[in-house]
Amino acid sequence: MRNGNFQLHKLRRAIQTQGSIFTFKKPSLNKFNEPVGVEETFEFRGILHGLSEYKNKTTNEGSTIRQRFSQMLLILWEDAEVLHHQDIIEFNGKPYRINEIYNMNESNLVADIHIEEVQT
Repeated sequence: MRNGNFQLHKLRRAIQTQGSIFTFKKPSLNKFNEPVGVEETFEFRGILHGLSEYKNKTTNEGSTIRQRFSQMLLILWEDAEVLHHQDIIEFNGKPYRINEIYNMNESNLVADIHIEEVQT
């Protein structure tokens, strides 16, 4: 990415001024990568945004189009490096689970994290 430092500064400023604080929880692991009872907690600032996805379902008599709203979180890559698939995020009193973590444009500047609300 051209002008990486300039782009990083713009993203950092946008996240710091317009972002919200998110709490990430992940289980502590022992030397065998098994979760132990203690959870590690991290707080990062990020921007919550969404994307509408359309799914088609075709039957013999007609078709159905369903819309699904995917929530995503934009945070700095330096903060996202400690996160893993299936970690839990708390925001507005609701738990969310990380589905995927994308390194946007493989630039190591910003991460786009796909999250899904945990159904209780």
